[in-house]
Amino acid sequence: MRILVADDEPIEREALRVLLQRHLPEAEVVGEAGTGTQAVDLAERLHPDVILLDIQMPGLTGLEALREIRSRCPDTRCVIVSAYDYFHFARDALRLGAVDYLLKPVKRDQMVALLRRLAAEIASERQKRQDDLARKEQLALVRPLAEAELYRLLISGEAPDRRATLQQFLGIDFRAGFCMVLGLTPRSFPPDMPGPERARLKEAAFQYLHSLAHSLCTCVIGVEESGVRPLLVTVDVPIDEYHSRTWSSALAHRLRDRVKEQTGVRLRAGIGRPALPGALLRSYQEAMAAFRFEDVSEKVTHFGDLEGLEPAEEAGAQSPPRLPDRWRPTPAVLTAVARGKRFIEEHFAEELSLERVAREVSLTPYYFSKIFSRVCGESVVDYLTRVRIEAAKRLLADPAISIKETCFRVGYNDPNYFSRVFKKVTGQTPTEYRTSMV
Repeated sequence: MRILVADDEPIEREALRVLLQRHLPEAEVVGEAGTGTQAVDLAERLHPDVILLDIQMPGLTGLEALREIRSRCPDTRCVIVSAYDYFHFARDALRLGAVDYLLKPVKRDQMVALLRRLAAEIASERQKRQDDLARKEQLALVRPLAEAELYRLLISGEAPDRRATLQQFLGIDFRAGFCMVLGLTPRSFPPDMPGPERARLKEAAFQYLHSLAHSLCTCVIGVEESGVRPLLVTVDVPIDEYHSRTWSSALAHRLRDRVKEQTGVRLRAGIGRPALPGALLRSYQEAMAAFRFEDVSEKVTHFGDLEGLEPAEEAGAQSPPRLPDRWRPTPAVLTAVARGKRFIEEHFAEELSLERVAREVSLTPYYFSKIFSRVCGESVVDYLTRVRIEAAKRLLADPAISIKETCFRVGYNDPNYFSRVFKKVTGQTPTEYRTSMV
């Protein structure tokens, strides 16, 4: 036990030191302070286990020093030693966190008994911290194994009682969820990177992905196989399928982007549709099918976005889902894009976003943006702008309609911004365009 003695009387400090040396040799006096300020400074620098603190000292009083020490060194125990038998001193000292209040001259047996009790408390607390640390280390070793087993049982639908036990152990309430897989592709590493460096980065990427996923969502993570790490992510019940699809796609983008920023490794993600326990194998199969699909983005693919791209083949109920080998503008894709274009043309004057248009055609914004650009040769935003400017041209042909009114009627809120966009598209300001029509 390490002790700091703080008293403005050198003889008092010496008396306490001798008492400790003779009757408590296991204790070590690590410092002495003659003022309250010195006591605070030494406490912060030496981190003693116990401070014997006089209540009246120059500079900071013992009570003022006690307040500072308890604030800066909350684990240090302070014992007030005072020549004043005043109730309010003792009351204030205990309120500020002192463990005891002793009157001078302190009786030897009283001091020794108190310090031995404090030493026993300190030793017990240290042992408890060591035991807690050992338990945490053991849990850190066991938790990944328990999590991998829970993942296996959720996918297989086996042993519901054991699943419940593992969920309780891991603190996970899994009522419904979807499978997401993130894995390596030929583009994950530079082509000229040596094998050992690839192996090192792969390990770093999957370790970071494991901790990152747990920090961003409630999930159960399976074992990495063949460069692919599966996750089962919980969702609320009842399931909002479209919300789950957009949220899971955003989550996958965030995971892969953060892994790339942290390790430089580019992962691809595939996502299955949400399901209840007992049907999660299908979600895993969908996630793997989406992962293997040569999507237009090659970053994040949700099976729900791709369903219906090709006519479904005759298959049994247990057959894994199948997708075409690579993306092409099938009738389903062309229909989705056409519906999106029609919605833009009908609602261009409103507050219109990519998310709103994508929801209208039941696709995630990420995927709809990609297929729209691939089919139309321009982005959704560019198409919306073109539709608005064409409508503005028609309105500008009518002199009775002001430029400001035209701006608002085609979906813009700022006339200055409308003028800049109009000129960027047509090469003329709205005024110049109207004049040229005369």
